[in-house]
Amino acid sequence: MVLKNDSACPHLETDENGIDRESESQHGNTSPVRQWIRESCTTGLLKRRLPFLQWAPKYTLRSIFHDCIAGFTVALTAIPQGIAYGAVAGLPVEYGLYTAFAGPFVYALLGSVRQITVGPTAVMALMTHEYAVKGGAPYAVVLSFLAGCIELMAGLLNLGWIMEFISGPVISGFCSAAAATVIVAQFKTLLGLKFPGSSFAKVFPGIITNWKDIKLWDTLLGFSFMLFLLLLKNLTHMRKACTTWSCLRNRHVSKAIWFVSTCRNALAVVLGCVIAYSFELYGYHPFNLTGEIKSGVPSFHLPPFSFERPISNSSLSNSTDPGFELVTFDTIVSDLGMGLVMVPLIAILEQVAIAKAFSNGGKTDSTQEMIAVGMGSVFCSFFGCMPLTASFSRSSVMSASGAKTQFANFFNGLVILIALSFLMPTFYYIPKSVLGAVIIVAVYSMIEFDEILPMWRGRRIELIPFGTTFFFCLLINIEYGILIGALVHLLLLAHEATRTKSSYVRYKKQGVGERIILRADRNLYFPSVERFRQALVRISSESIDDSTPKTIIIDMSRVSDIDHTSLKMLKAMLSSWEKGGDRYSFVNVSVNLEKNMLSVLPAGINILRAPTDSDTGGDSEDMEEAGALLAVSVSGKDTQDV
Repeated sequence: MVLKNDSACPHLETDENGIDRESESQHGNTSPVRQWIRESCTTGLLKRRLPFLQWAPKYTLRSIFHDCIAGFTVALTAIPQGIAYGAVAGLPVEYGLYTAFAGPFVYALLGSVRQITVGPTAVMALMTHEYAVKGGAPYAVVLSFLAGCIELMAGLLNLGWIMEFISGPVISGFCSAAAATVIVAQFKTLLGLKFPGSSFAKVFPGIITNWKDIKLWDTLLGFSFMLFLLLLKNLTHMRKACTTWSCLRNRHVSKAIWFVSTCRNALAVVLGCVIAYSFELYGYHPFNLTGEIKSGVPSFHLPPFSFERPISNSSLSNSTDPGFELVTFDTIVSDLGMGLVMVPLIAILEQVAIAKAFSNGGKTDSTQEMIAVGMGSVFCSFFGCMPLTASFSRSSVMSASGAKTQFANFFNGLVILIALSFLMPTFYYIPKSVLGAVIIVAVYSMIEFDEILPMWRGRRIELIPFGTTFFFCLLINIEYGILIGALVHLLLLAHEATRTKSSYVRYKKQGVGERIILRADRNLYFPSVERFRQALVRISSESIDDSTPKTIIIDMSRVSDIDHTSLKMLKAMLSSWEKGGDRYSFVNVSVNLEKNMLSVLPAGINILRAPTDSDTGGDSEDMEEAGALLAVSVSGKDTQDV
């Protein structure tokens, strides 16, 4: 039987997702959960978290060609830098290459910016070195895994706002100090010196102390390649300067010059190998060589959460074999310590900053970048890699090479994988001084001394966090240096917040008495309580005529929030004014602010709300006070600061 009565069979309302609203309402407490699931599990969110779903359906053969060229070009830069950064981290150099090939594979699928490429960087290598000295390669691999987990959780929990507490001057000071530390450490290699230490405070005095041990051949080769790399780096600018040579304006010549300039690191490494091998053929050994590099693709396995290492005293109770001790996961975490906070922090900071730099003013999905770098670090740790993040120099090459999608990172990793499989015996002959020259030329532009002059011309006080961060990172520790710099800048902001500059005007009206109108210039929080209290005491203690009571009007037009400490102070001041026979009122108070104030202040205080377009009238005395306040705001010559 078919029922046609709508009351007997009412029309079921459904939402845009096709879910029965009536049946949903009958589930009671489960509906908010279902609502959250519906709002969270959307196609748009899925595409944001898996960015390859956005570009893969539109991928063409032309895109493959451009991505392949871009990936190959970036790999020619990533291979020598990977070898060099592996050495900077105090690890066997192949660990830098492992990081250089594994990271891009993950970013190809999860990255949100097509110009970005990830891998080992100078800053990450420098921060890893401290822990590699303690526990060798296993510590670096576990650090990569744990740092990646923290980065991934930070992205999933939308904790990117923490980065906002690290200001531009602090970041500039940190990057400058890290670059200076890397450069000084590489000068030790460039000069052929061998002594313990990698920090600025140890290497700089060590170079001076051991100057007699400087090796002439390594020094000559290193400085020659520095000049060679600087020349190739500026080759494009030199071409633009030579406007008289018509051949240089040819499109194909321009591309060839750009390619040579971009691949300068690879050319330097190849040329260095040829020079060193030529000397070896004739029985000469004038250079310190990189030596044997482990060939082949690393196996996929769990990070070493516990391992055995040799010890000098074999009688320890926890030794599992004579001369060895078992290092547990708890010991590793304890030794990594502050690195578990600072390495993820700096990795996210670099990743998001570089992503914003290449977004061309568009919106950057910081959450997705945090997820991508976190997943990359976790994935890399299964291949025995060090921590990674985005590289500005290699991302610049990727952008200039014309990458169409993030899949260019796949070709980048593939080329490095091929090099690991077949070219490692050739890299035996790379002179260490050449690698030192590659690193110095790559990181010297990170020293941001050009930021000093704009800060001096603008807000000079920001030179304090810049200088604090720079010198603490340079002379003590880069991890504590950035924390101290950020803390100093936050303290400066807190101090500035206490420097309230309230203005007031005092006048006497016939038949009414003396009136004082004071305007608070900002929100009232506990750091500024004492200064604002002193302003209130001052205006109430001074008087034109002591024979008549005063009326104190506090303009709250610039105050949108006030904390409990400030309210308690106001309550005490109002009580003292009432005892002295003075009157008071608050004007231009918003609705939310009034509610906050009445939570502590007496219910009968005189409050005039901020006028709105719908207001057509009001108390005449209050309107007169509001008119007086308008006069204060437009005639600054009659106001005084307090």
